Amino acid sequence: MRFEESIDIDAQQERVWEVLTDLEAWPQRIETVDIVEVLTPAPLSKGSRVRLEQPKLPEGTWDITVWDAPSYFEWRQKAGGVTSIAGHRVEMLDDGRSRLTLTLDMRGVLIPVIGLFYRDLTNRYMTIEAQGIKRAAESAGT
Repeated sequence: MRFEESIDIDAQQERVWEVLTDLEAWPQRIETVDIVEVLTPAPLSKGSRVRLEQPKLPEGTWDITVWDAPSYFEWRQKAGGVTSIAGHRVEMLDDGRSRLTLTLDMRGVLIPVIGLFYRDLTNRYMTIEAQGIKRAAESAGT
């Protein structure tokens, strides 16, 4: 099962990347995130581990598997027979603007059942997350 959300942002790619990858600030910027705890020493990179708590979802530990600053990072979580792979892409557009694209691929034998319960919630969360990053990137000093 795949989910995708894109949003155009009136900010340079580097600014969007800076906001996006300041993971510990996500709870202040994104209402769908309660806690982010980086479990490995800074800086973030491939191999870093992050604990994430979100309302209505089980707590999870995510492993960063791709880190290609300032354009893309991907992290993966395996739990209960389900593998979730979340991508975070920032593309440079004309006139100092950027496009943020969030993806979530969920794989495993339980996905047809899980999809029934989490499809609407996942779509809503991804929209809220993209909007939160947009607001923060377009605001000076956040």
